[in-house]
Amino acid sequence: MGLRSRTGILAICVLASAIASAQVRYRPTEPGPWRPWTFTAIPSARQSRSATNAEVRAYQARLQELAAIVKRASAVAQPLGFAAELWGNLDGYGPPAPGQPPGKAVPLAGSLSFGAFPLIEFMRNGRLMNEDMKGGETQLLQFTVNRIDMGMYGASKPMEWGQQDVEGFFEPKSGEPASGLPRVDDVFVVKKNPKPLWVPVPLAEALKPVIDERRAAFVNRRDVYAKQVAEFKEWQTPAKRAERRADWEHAAAPLPNGREFLTNAEKSDAEIEAMNRERLAPGGPEERGVKEAERELLEATGVLDALTPERRSAPSCYQSNAASLKDRFRPVAGAPAECRVLVTPNWGYFDPALPRSAPQVVMVVGYTRCLTKESLGETSRGGCVINRALIASLDWEAVRAWLDR
Repeated sequence: MGLRSRTGILAICVLASAIASAQVRYRPTEPGPWRPWTFTAIPSARQSRSATNAEVRAYQARLQELAAIVKRASAVAQPLGFAAELWGNLDGYGPPAPGQPPGKAVPLAGSLSFGAFPLIEFMRNGRLMNEDMKGGETQLLQFTVNRIDMGMYGASKPMEWGQQDVEGFFEPKSGEPASGLPRVDDVFVVKKNPKPLWVPVPLAEALKPVIDERRAAFVNRRDVYAKQVAEFKEWQTPAKRAERRADWEHAAAPLPNGREFLTNAEKSDAEIEAMNRERLAPGGPEERGVKEAERELLEATGVLDALTPERRSAPSCYQSNAASLKDRFRPVAGAPAECRVLVTPNWGYFDPALPRSAPQVVMVVGYTRCLTKESLGETSRGGCVINRALIASLDWEAVRAWLDR
């Protein structure tokens, strides 16, 4: 992931000016400011979560409590060589996928973002400028609160699910912890609740999106084919032939080679008719496509219908290199190692007795880019250099104590 801009237009101007003048000066030993707190909760985010003004204010207050914990970390308490900024936002929600609760039934969610913007000076239009209090670019760090959807992990799903709206995804992989925080794909998780963040997808549920996708494909092909046949039948009627003939004659009238134009039009018309007659005939390519889509639908429904009650409810996995559908979607038990477990967010993770503004899980986002070999070689005061120091010096026990209240 690349640089993130807090104020993109200003950042572009700054960089353009810097490149033109080549007079950028970093100030790594100078104290920097803490920029003012800001919070964003756009109307659509409030509406999608049915959030009241009181709930949004309470949620912002909880994010500010987390911001206070972050600001106490020794790496950022007194910014040196960088300007520090923390800001919060409320995320939107939905529309919910099948089985996903409505926005009003889940806690408020969003992020606390942190940026360490290197202190620099540069010449622009002959004037010495800096961006200590606003603007600049840096690698951001985000503390995302109360989000457990698949988007948090950058997860993917089986290609057979197509465009179906389903919250299932491949189980995220664990990785090397950082500062004692467990890593899940590219995020680090902080939580106290022992409940899992996701639960297995039963095999019958894993097959339903396949059936829905194939049914939609079959219905579409069938209806398109029927429409094409009807249109071609009408196209061949004496009235339509006469209408086309009249159009040709009208177009040919002012032309010096009008007779040649009519001959070519008649020839093209005959070729179009022959092509469509072959394409739309019973047993032709269009009808074969419909039959193939129907066979694929019947295959999927047959696989589901053949399942025993035990296999229907069994946790499922997906093996992409298997030849048949019944071998690609199968129970986890007895499956080979390459069969990827299918899961869905565990919406039962959240405690409904807590206020909607209560933080119940935090995921640290954007930190893995600070662990690459290239990033570890950076030395400038800002971005990943400060992000790593912050993660190492942050009071994680205080963060855990902040949760579930």
